[in-house]
Amino acid sequence: MESWRYGLKKVSLTKLQYEKLGLSLSESKTNTDMLLDDQIIILEIEDENMAQEFLAEADKFGVNCKMIQ
Repeated sequence: MESWRYGLKKVSLTKLQYEKLGLSLSESKTNTDMLLDDQIIILEIEDENMAQEFLAEADKFGVNCKMIQ
């Protein structure tokens, strides 16, 4: 996750990380807060399909992100 757009849905992004990636609620919230502080967040997602789904949903919530391999 590289940056965020105006209208970012913080709670939805935190919930997405928690539910889709299995991160702890605390880690998910920390990632969201760090993103809001203009820090780049790198998430390691083993399953490429899941990564694509995560990217699509995160984009809907106002996150600018991309896959790096």
